[in-house]
Amino acid sequence: MNESWTREPSNLSTLLIGDVDRSEFAGARAALELWGPVEVCPTAADAVAVLQRDQLAPDLIVAAQAFPDQISHAAIARLRRLAPLARVVGLLGSWCEGEMRTGSPWPGAVRVYGHQWASRAGRQLQRMASGKSCAWSLPPTATEEERLLADADPATTPTDSKKSGGLATTPTDSKKSGGLVLIHSRSPEMAEWLSTMCRSRGYATLWRREPASTYTDGVRAAIFDADRFGDASCAELRRLVESVRPSPVVALMTFPRAEDRRRAMQAGATAIVSKPFVLEDLFETERKILAQEAVGT
Repeated sequence: MNESWTREPSNLSTLLIGDVDRSEFAGARAALELWGPVEVCPTAADAVAVLQRDQLAPDLIVAAQAFPDQISHAAIARLRRLAPLARVVGLLGSWCEGEMRTGSPWPGAVRVYGHQWASRAGRQLQRMASGKSCAWSLPPTATEEERLLADADPATTPTDSKKSGGLATTPTDSKKSGGLVLIHSRSPEMAEWLSTMCRSRGYATLWRREPASTYTDGVRAAIFDADRFGDASCAELRRLVESVRPSPVVALMTFPRAEDRRRAMQAGATAIVSKPFVLEDLFETERKILAQEAVGT
């Protein structure tokens, strides 16, 4: 996949730990290698040995964990002592999704699920490589709110107290619109929030609760909002794709499994952004799609 961000010369050193050949972690190593050297260790014990033997000073420690407690708190603490300046990122499998409620996640570590990696990692790595503040570069004591603020786009600023997913923005003048974004969502609150955010980026928006069975002209892109991706959602996505073809469709899916992602792509989705997500995940995916279209024309 062609990336839409601007690559800059960098030497971002990463220590990557775990079974990175698992399908849910696919692409992680390649993405990291774009920004600098990557030392891969199958286990935390191997990583400790490498740090002790080679005296590495990684900028980033990415720990790929398929299930809770696969890498212990003690192992992460030891890695922190050996590489105190490194930021720790947990690359997590689907079995770790309930860990924040029922488990004991690593303190001070950034959490990224495997299905979030494609829409999030490149943006964070680019900012780290260029010396800019971002969620991944903050110290371990940073709160989740501080990480969200570090990733907030300056162009998107709160202006009133209207309920819009926690943020409200001033819509861009429609005369300067970058095109029409069709939003399919059964939730009025989600549709309003997505519409507000899209307008803040220069797009006009149109909300539909049900996908149209006929072609919709003038659509630049479409957003399909789904929670549980069953047979009904798959059929709705197919109808939406047909109604806006050849415009791209981004599917928003809650904690998608590999099978959900496969079915959505077969139904015609151009890309998938997993929920919960931050806005930049959605817009970074959009930038990638537009960059690919530009290359193809």
